[in-house]
Amino acid sequence: MSYDRKDILFSFKIVICGASSVGKTCLFNRYCFNSFNFDTTPTIGINFHSVYLNLNLANGLDIQKEQYVVNSIFDFGGQERFAPLIPKFIEGANGALIVFDSVNYSSFDQLDFWYENIIGNALDPEIPIILVGSKSDLIEQSLESEIVKDELVHDYLEKKKLNGFYRTSALENYNVLEVFKDLNNLMLKKQHIPFVVV
Repeated sequence: MSYDRKDILFSFKIVICGASSVGKTCLFNRYCFNSFNFDTTPTIGINFHSVYLNLNLANGLDIQKEQYVVNSIFDFGGQERFAPLIPKFIEGANGALIVFDSVNYSSFDQLDFWYENIIGNALDPEIPIILVGSKSDLIEQSLESEIVKDELVHDYLEKKKLNGFYRTSALENYNVLEVFKDLNNLMLKKQHIPFVVV
């Protein structure tokens, strides 16, 4: 599919942040390529891809020409050795996903580090941020003590004033598109653009 430049209404940079091995790249691959890879090798540096999303006017009226928003998605390796690159990675972001593993409390405990880096390095400290609990397909087969509880998640949402929370499964393609649609609509709203992602 080719996209005429005139059809592109806006371009957004989205960063996917979180501890190493929480499933950021699986989320990235599912959204960008609708694929899933069982290879769990940690990301070295950054993955990048652009995705085009169709827009409709928020008031529901028909438009004569299809309009698109471009998502430039950046998936950043969560290993400590890449920490010096974080400011450049986040710079210019219009929206962010902070990801933790739904069955790994350690990954949840690292959310503050990523939140502070987003707020400290984004041009706008009030960019939309959605919290993502990945690997929801593992919840049913995990011990109760391993599952990051909803109460803890919602307390964190309120404390940091984040824009939403989704449990996702890249394996089952559960809530992946919904997360990105929601984030895009939040970014469009912030830019006062009367369109919504469909």
